[in-house]
Amino acid sequence: MPMRSLAVLLVVVFALGACASTQPDIVRRTGTQEFPPTQFVEVLDSAPTRPYTEIGIVDAPGEPGALRSQVLARIRAQAALIGADAVVLQDVSRAAPAVPRLNPTTGTYDTASAPQIPAFKGIAIRFR
Repeated sequence: MPMRSLAVLLVVVFALGACASTQPDIVRRTGTQEFPPTQFVEVLDSAPTRPYTEIGIVDAPGEPGALRSQVLARIRAQAALIGADAVVLQDVSRAAPAVPRLNPTTGTYDTASAPQIPAFKGIAIRFR
């Protein structure tokens, strides 16, 4: 029985691993100075008027069907790890490729509208 339980556990682990995001977040630090992680990262649509220093860039490509909020949460988490106070967001979302589907009523192929794949690039900043 224990061997069977181990086999079931391995199947579940591999199945869950297959569901994980296939596109990793990419973090590039700008400069050599390191900062302690922060607790809260503000998301900005444009550069702030108060003085700041750019400390890195975080790319978070989304998956088809991903929610915008999920991708933004990943950007915030990665920016917090490098010590950012805020992230200036750039939307680099794109449309997924259109997929032809058979219409069972007409017997013809229709092209379904392509869903939007949320993806963002964030410039991680630290206020002076």
